[in-house]
Amino acid sequence: MKKIIVAIIVANLILLSACAPVVVGGAVVSGITVANDRRSAGQVIDDKIISVQVRKEIHKAINDDKHIKVMTYDGVVLLAGEAETQEDKIKAEDVAAERNGVVRVINELKESFPTNIKRRTKDSYITSKAKSALLRVKLDGFNPTRVRIMTTRGVVYLMGKVSKQEANDVVEKIRNLRGVKRVVKVFEYI
Repeated sequence: MKKIIVAIIVANLILLSACAPVVVGGAVVSGITVANDRRSAGQVIDDKIISVQVRKEIHKAINDDKHIKVMTYDGVVLLAGEAETQEDKIKAEDVAAERNGVVRVINELKESFPTNIKRRTKDSYITSKAKSALLRVKLDGFNPTRVRIMTTRGVVYLMGKVSKQEANDVVEKIRNLRGVKRVVKVFEYI
């Protein structure tokens, strides 16, 4: 059944305009995302679904999960943000690991109270600046949409399928941005 649904979705993505978004299991996937990604269309969709479902399951498992972020790339789930207790941190990782299609879980959760709105706004701004900085990477064949970015507490997390040179250039563009405390690479190298 899952293969049939994925086939229908992929067929629809091909027929849709490159900018038309598609909602899959609560996750939005656009033709641009799929067309420029180094993953298969099915994997892009699977990763979106995994992120949405892991986030939902964490919310059920942890009463106070105000600031746990989830990002998935090629079945690798990255958890970042804050968990109030060590038990919640472990519980979030266990929930993610139990999800079908998850290859590995990288738990970057900090045991801490959730950040305030001011910090979250700064993190969103850093993410925007980092995405803009990727437009200035001057490498043949580099496409900035292939790098996924998430920021929490000034730490920028990078995911994607890139070459070593692309990874180095991306980190170089982002690490000196104002407000960036650290850059964490969770890349898959080609």
